[in-house]
Amino acid sequence: MSVRALGLVPSGAGFGLLVIGLAAYIAKLTVAGLLLALFETSIAKMRVFRVPEFLGAALMLGLLATLLLFVSRSL
Repeated sequence: MSVRALGLVPSGAGFGLLVIGLAAYIAKLTVAGLLLALFETSIAKMRVFRVPEFLGAALMLGLLATLLLFVSRSL
């Protein structure tokens, strides 16, 4: 069994190879799922730390919009 074909079983293979291939496939899916969960968790934590910046920008844009509304009404 080569490393590049781990989890792939040729047609006509015995039951033992089928079980090994299925176990390798499930192991690959588990590792991929864990890596995806780790990545998503780290990205979500970075977003939480940037919330004050987003709120500050939203406040400034809101104040600018209010100022422009009053200025445009007086014209």
